Amino acid sequence: MAEGKEHKSFGGRKPGGSSHSGSRGGKGFKPRGKGGQQRGGFHKNERRADNSRYRDDRHNAHSASNGERRQFTDDEKREYREHKRTEYMDKPRRNSDGTMSFPSQNPYTNRRPDEPKMPKGLEWSMLSKDEKERLRGLAKEHAENVGLHILAAYTLIDDSPEAALEHAKWVAKQASRIDFARETLAFVAYRMGDYKLALREFRTAYRMNGYADYLPFIADCERGVGNPNKAIEVALGDDAKRLGGEAKAEMFLVYAGALADLEQWSKAIKVAHTLGHSKGLAGGYRMRALQAEQLFLEEAGRGDEADKLQRTIEKLEDQYADFDEDMDDAVIDHDLAELADDEELLEQLGIDPDAAQYAPEEGDDAAGPGSDEPLQDAE
Repeated sequence: MAEGKEHKSFGGRKPGGSSHSGSRGGKGFKPRGKGGQQRGGFHKNERRADNSRYRDDRHNAHSASNGERRQFTDDEKREYREHKRTEYMDKPRRNSDGTMSFPSQNPYTNRRPDEPKMPKGLEWSMLSKDEKERLRGLAKEHAENVGLHILAAYTLIDDSPEAALEHAKWVAKQASRIDFARETLAFVAYRMGDYKLALREFRTAYRMNGYADYLPFIADCERGVGNPNKAIEVALGDDAKRLGGEAKAEMFLVYAGALADLEQWSKAIKVAHTLGHSKGLAGGYRMRALQAEQLFLEEAGRGDEADKLQRTIEKLEDQYADFDEDMDDAVIDHDLAELADDEELLEQLGIDPDAAQYAPEEGDDAAGPGSDEPLQDAE
């Protein structure tokens, strides 16, 4: 090495030290062994003896603190094996063809601890083709679980509404990104009068699929939570102009109700009257429109005019409403076709019997939600 030239040190070695010497006496290395002598090669017997001593010490310490080692019973061993098997089966598994297999989620045979109990007799086949299609975003096993709970929610809504709500909340939690699941919770909550929850779920479902027929329910939920002005805003919005048929008639009724909430009786009466005398309106909606008009007339202090509607309303109720003594609301069905022979009644309503089958579509003469003549300007 040339004198005066600096030597760079790596890893703690001193300049001049031999990197191949037997002792490797660099600063970073200390020879092991007794008396400074380098230890020879690895001896397996020494390692085995060390491990044996460690195991003996550990066993002795365990025995000293807990007594003799506990022996598991056959039942405990079977329970442990079953637990490990269940743990394995509950996890998704990749098949040899690259597909994934998921554990069964049948709510009848594999119900989870927090899962609502299913009513008897429901099957996946009870869902329509379109309803099954709406669950395609889920794995097959998951879709069947959610679909069965949707069936349960609608099956129980009349007799056990609280149980129906549990099923609806389950599907909304298990399939929060599926519009069908959120829609189910919205309708069940709406039927139960929980308008705050229903409004949230209807708006969520509407953002997902843009289904305009939700709009009358959204507007009515706004009324239910005490926001009639927002209900009117929804009823008169551009989206509502896409409504037709029964959804359009439903929006008429909601709009009239929102005006009544604000005590704008003249406008509310005008809307209800327009709907009740629209061409081709289904009988159930015509009955509800006349009932609303009568109520608004009474609230406005126009009792004589309200009384004149009573006979017509009674005839419509006889045809279209099945009343239960324990129910405040009527169950609506059918249309006006069977009333076509009652010329006096049809004349009072201004109905063309040939057109008395369907609710008004876009472009009808009746003004209101979804029409070119907004009813908020009616006097």
